[in-house]
Amino acid sequence: MLNEEIQEKFTKVLKDVVERFSVDKEKFVMGGFSAGGTIALRYVELCLETPEKYPIQPKGVFVVDSPIDVFRLWEGFEETIKNDKSEIAVQEAKYVTELLTTRYGNPAENVSMYAKMNPFSMNREYGEHEVHLKNIAVRTYHDVDISWRLQNRYQSAKNQNFMATSELINRLLILGNEKAEFIQTLGTGYRSNGERHPHSWSIVDEAECIGWVKNILGK
Repeated sequence: MLNEEIQEKFTKVLKDVVERFSVDKEKFVMGGFSAGGTIALRYVELCLETPEKYPIQPKGVFVVDSPIDVFRLWEGFEETIKNDKSEIAVQEAKYVTELLTTRYGNPAENVSMYAKMNPFSMNREYGEHEVHLKNIAVRTYHDVDISWRLQNRYQSAKNQNFMATSELINRLLILGNEKAEFIQTLGTGYRSNGERHPHSWSIVDEAECIGWVKNILGK
């Protein structure tokens, strides 16, 4: 998640880029894979919410199978640990929950802290940061292979990252953002070693994505 330390580093680096290379602060599109996308999304929201505090004004943002709702993510991990069916899934759930607990405590006990770092929440009571994205291009990428998750991780669709991102895109469409897109693929996720996994960079068509970025920036 985007804590203050990461936020300050982003700002310092981007400010240096803008000043050193005389880059137009509005010629930026940010994005990332998994947690990287979650961080990028929240940073873009902050840039648009209080532009006077940040060195750039992004024109777009994309996330690749990112867990953008940490509250929802936590609930899913708790359920995975309780079910105790997939060793790999349980190990991941324990690692992430222990890491978050060590750094920030339990979300249920530190709602305000988590809500501040969390880019999106299915529960509107935890914030509606997505309103700051209503005028820029937003993309979410997913390999929506529910069958793979059921067979290999004993996880249903309700706990997958695309549940929150689909809700994000829907809210943006309702707000009138015609540049909000949910990019759905199936069977495209593979790790660099050839292993099949829906949570992979390969779900993105690189050439098409670059074209999308160029179009946003007017290249």
